[in-house]
Order: sequence, then structure tokens, then C-alpha cells
Amino acid sequence: MKIGIINNFLRDETRVCATPQTVETYIKDGHEVVAEKGAGLQSGFDDAAYRAAGADMKERQDVLKCDFILSVLPPRKTDLAYFKEGQWLLCDLTTFDDKAELQDLAKTDIGVIDMGKMPRISRAQTMDILSSQAMLAGYKAATTALNALLQTAPLFMTSAGTLFPIKAVVIGAGVAGLQAVSVLKRMGANVLAYDIRKESKTEIESVGGKFVSNIIHEIKTANVLICSAFSAGKKVPLLARKEDISSMPFASVVIDMAEGNIETGFARDDIYFVRDKHLERKIALSASTLFANNVRAFLQTFGYMKKVDFEDEILRDVVVCSDGFLRGRIK
Repeated sequence: MKIGIINNFLRDETRVCATPQTVETYIKDGHEVVAEKGAGLQSGFDDAAYRAAGADMKERQDVLKCDFILSVLPPRKTDLAYFKEGQWLLCDLTTFDDKAELQDLAKTDIGVIDMGKMPRISRAQTMDILSSQAMLAGYKAATTALNALLQTAPLFMTSAGTLFPIKAVVIGAGVAGLQAVSVLKRMGANVLAYDIRKESKTEIESVGGKFVSNIIHEIKTANVLICSAFSAGKKVPLLARKEDISSMPFASVVIDMAEGNIETGFARDDIYFVRDKHLERKIALSASTLFANNVRAFLQTFGYMKKVDFEDEILRDVVVCSDGFLRGRIK
């Protein structure tokens, strides 16, 4: 089998779906690997590293002819003309909600695997890109906040005086939120957090945070606010209004990881505000490494899709279309 690796940089994506390390695995498993020139440059992997791992570096149209195409993002419309029956495309369709374009993709008779639909079951943990990428996004949110502050995070008691720890509020305690809580706490901040899930209290406390049910009232005295409440395919909830943000201390930091949790338009030039649902792209080497490992685990688990059992609980969710037919949740 010939495996192709796509360069996603033209769509503002910094990650790559295969690293030189996973390329070596594919070659050891008996496959050829063709990578698009420059595919890993934004992730910290140059073409020489892929060549050293055994990959051929080709132009995009050559990669699109491979038997199995690996990509972080869905293909561009101009790519569809190169697809042919019997190929497989593996990517993340989480932000790809244009059903007309999905229909066009299905008409190419290519099989499509959406890694963003991976079920949250123990058997699929090594393949779960949403968890691996969310963890890194949460880490980046916390470190971005700490770097933007004009003060230190932990308690310092010195002969020159005492510096008190900052107060951080995290709303949304999924994978990303819990990682943000963990990083902020390890750096010495007092961290308060909330999530609507019943089990979130135990999870928040397990990483050093304090669960607070009436979290909105804590915002006005917080130096850092991170909101990460969102779920793929669902409307992003509004958690903090502009009047809540306007009441925060001078030079606070606010990060909206869902691009919709926080109402914009607050008249505070001193507040450092970040609105970005892809913070993992800012640490592309780490994000690409985990993404590529998830992909490798999937391919090896399912024998590179040579024999497909559509009744398998994982494949039922992740195979979007095959042989020209839309499958799963997309009708």
C-alpha cells in the first residue's frame, strides 16, 4: 500500500498528520510513504527528516494518487478531481460541516475516515485525537495566560515584600479545562473551576483546583479567566458577558477557547484577550506528534483498512462514507 501525507499549511494549519517517526513505522509494516513537499515544515519536521525516515517527497498531485491519504484537515475542493474509487482518506472533519461538500466528497467513491468522530471508549483511547489535541490546547491556554500577566503566579515571601498568588477561574472542565487547571495550579495560582457535569467536582479537585458552583461571581476578582466549554457539533454556550469581563482587575487575562464562551465588545484595552479554538496549533511539534501517534494507532489496529468490518463499534462512528455512500450520522 502507498500512504500519502498531505501538507495543510495553505489552510492555516500548522500540524501534520504523520511525523518521521510514524513514517518509519509504516515502512516497517511494509508500506510505501509519499509526503508532500514541505508537509512538516510548520510542525518542526523538515523534508530531510522525512527522507531519512524513508519517505519520498513529491508534489501534491502525486500524493493524492496514493492508496491511503493522511491529512489533518479535509481536502480542498481542487483536490477532489484527483480522487479515485478504492482510495481512503483519513482526516479530522470536526469543523467541516458543509453537507454539500461532504456529498461531493462521497461522489468521488473514496472512503473517508473522520478521526474527530472517535468514540470515547477505553479501546479507542490511543486513537482519540480530540483528547490529545484538547490536552495540549489547555496547556497552551494556561501558559499563554501566565506569559501575558504582568505579575507572577505563585506566592513569594521575600525580604523585599510578599507577592500573593494570582486567582484563576476556569469554566469548562473537559480535557482542555482540566489541563489548564493543572498547569495553573502547578505554577502556584489559586484555581477555581466549574463544569456542569456531576463528576467534574472530583476531576477538578484531582488536579488541584477548587470546584465552585457559583463561578460567575468569582470572575470579578480573577486575574485569569479561561473558558473551554464546547462540544463538537453543538452550539457554543455563552458563559461570561461583557459586564462580567469589565469588572475584572486591571491587566487581567481572558482566554476564550471555544470562540463563543465570552461575549466580546467589553471596553477594556488593558485586558489581554485571546479568542482561539485551535491553540494546539501554536505548539505544532507536540500537537503533530500526538496526532500522528493517534493516526498510527488507528491504522495498525484496523490493518490499514484492508479488511473492513463496518459493524465494529469504532468503525461505525468514524467511517463517514465508503463506496459512494454516506454512512454514520451524516445522511
